[in-house]
Amino acid sequence: MLHNERTENMDYQTAREFINNVSKKGSILGLESIKRLMDKLGNVQDELKVVHIAGTNGKGSTLAYMLSVLKVAGYKTGRYNSPAVFDCLEVFSINGENISRDDYAKYMTIIKEKCDEIVNEGFEMPTYFEVETAFAYKYFYDKKCDVVLIETGMGGDYDATNVVNNTILSILSSISMDHMQFLGNTIEEIAYHKSGIIKNGSRVITAIQDERAMNVIRKTAEEKNAEIYVMKEPYNIRYEENRTLFDYDEMKDLETPLRGTFQVINAGLAISALRILGKTSFNITDNNIRTGIKNTIWHGRFEKLSDAPLIYLDGGHNPGAAEYIRKSIEIYFTNRKIVYIIGVLADKDYDTVLRKTADLASSIITVTPPKNSRALSGDDLRKTALKYNSNVLYEENITDAVKTAVKTAGNDGGIMIFGSLSYLSEIEKTLRGDLL
Repeated sequence: MLHNERTENMDYQTAREFINNVSKKGSILGLESIKRLMDKLGNVQDELKVVHIAGTNGKGSTLAYMLSVLKVAGYKTGRYNSPAVFDCLEVFSINGENISRDDYAKYMTIIKEKCDEIVNEGFEMPTYFEVETAFAYKYFYDKKCDVVLIETGMGGDYDATNVVNNTILSILSSISMDHMQFLGNTIEEIAYHKSGIIKNGSRVITAIQDERAMNVIRKTAEEKNAEIYVMKEPYNIRYEENRTLFDYDEMKDLETPLRGTFQVINAGLAISALRILGKTSFNITDNNIRTGIKNTIWHGRFEKLSDAPLIYLDGGHNPGAAEYIRKSIEIYFTNRKIVYIIGVLADKDYDTVLRKTADLASSIITVTPPKNSRALSGDDLRKTALKYNSNVLYEENITDAVKTAVKTAGNDGGIMIFGSLSYLSEIEKTLRGDLL
């Protein structure tokens, strides 16, 4: 089906230069280009057992829970999630272990060859996300993964990951307003595109949705003769400093180390998804689920970085995420002076995010996410934030923002850092330095 690799592999640095050059092309919705690229690779995506997730919030956390449980259950599990937050290698992992630099260079060489063939045939160069998606399917196929967890980049129906023709399960996490310039200006339009990952005759599990979104999802499932499940509501939730306890269905006293009010919802969705897989060829016990949920690791999502001052970091950047961030701040930052650091992308609904959260802060520091052409100027963000909080400062670089926040909060205060995922790694590197 596939012939052997023919040319010498690029080294890691050259591979990174190649993909960085591809990234300058931007994003194009549609499946024509990715289908062409996967055809060059022998359509290996259709030889895999794929769990496919779309949604606005909670995709990464839901898959993190599922990965942990599947690993405990003894399954070799590949995971593709984009964009990278702390390390470009984290996008492609097996059983929680990031791809090696040597394998990264090897597989990027294979994909580049196919891209060159496509260009030589007179077609457009595939986009960054298409290249990474093809890379993921080829890598997991070659590594003989038992199951692969695939996260959409933005939509669903025209997302490059949807090149797969069959899935063992489709998952829809919480859907809210985001990417409106591509997916539409109503919750119904966005739900329509997200539910495009549902395959004919397949199974789909959805989070508890806004009724308008749920109606669209149910209609799509009916049209595709798909069996639809709706997760149940977690209950008896108890928030502790370093863990959250909750009950789900008949399972009592489940424990997650992931903080934030939203993580219990994501855990419930993952449990429901795993139980559906258990109805197929997978052997997943309740003990596997309990252990896997307890052992889950997922950085950058309401992650605590320090106790004095209390510092949390989260990639929430849309109205739906803002509601959960607010609830989490009210639980974890009780009776503390709170300083925000916020940086966002210009195409996000940052006005609504600020409206939902800004009043809880004693002061707000805005920044411009570095190395991102879509970044909103921190000064423009400052002007918007002033509508909802009178104490707002713009800092030109990340280091100064962190220094100012630490000084302002003091050891007894708290710092909440959120917004675009694209700048969280810079924040963490700064905090891990000599500032704490």
